[in-house]
Amino acid sequence: AVCVRGLPMNYWLLCLPREDLEHCMRKGTFGLSRKCRIGHVRIGDRVVCCAGKGDWKIIGLGSAISDYYVDDAKIFLKEGYYPDRFDFKIEALPKNREVDLMSIIGDLSFVKNLSCWAVFFRDGMAKMSKSDWDLICEKSDTAKSAK
Repeated sequence: AVCVRGLPMNYWLLCLPREDLEHCMRKGTFGLSRKCRIGHVRIGDRVVCCAGKGDWKIIGLGSAISDYYVDDAKIFLKEGYYPDRFDFKIEALPKNREVDLMSIIGDLSFVKNLSCWAVFFRDGMAKMSKSDWDLICEKSDTAKSAK
C-alpha cells in the first residue's frame, strides 16, 4: 500500500490509558516526549487506538492527517512535555465493537514474545503490519468503513 507522496504506508498502534487516549482522539492530536517512532508518521498512515493500563481494548481506527511535527502547546491531560506530535482522524468504536486486545494478542505480528507482551505497548506507540491492521478491522466489524 502506498500513501501520499508515494511513500509506503505505515500502521501504528497508539496505547494510553483510556481517559488520555479519548482526549487525544477528541483533540485529533497524539504526542510523545521522544521522536524515535513518532518521527516516522506520515499523512495517510493508518492508526489504531488501544486503551491500556488494565483496560486493553481497541477503541478507535483511523488515519494520520499530518506528518510528524513539533509543537510545545500544552493540550494533553497528562502532566509532562509532549512536543513530538501528529494529527489524526479517528472513528471511535461503539462499546459493543471494541476489540478485546487479549483475544488477538497472540495473532499480532509485532508482539514477539507472549510471556512479556506488555513490553510491546509501554512506549505509547508501536509499529504494526498490514495484517495486524486487517485483523483488528475484521475483529471490530468495521473493515468496510475503516479502509
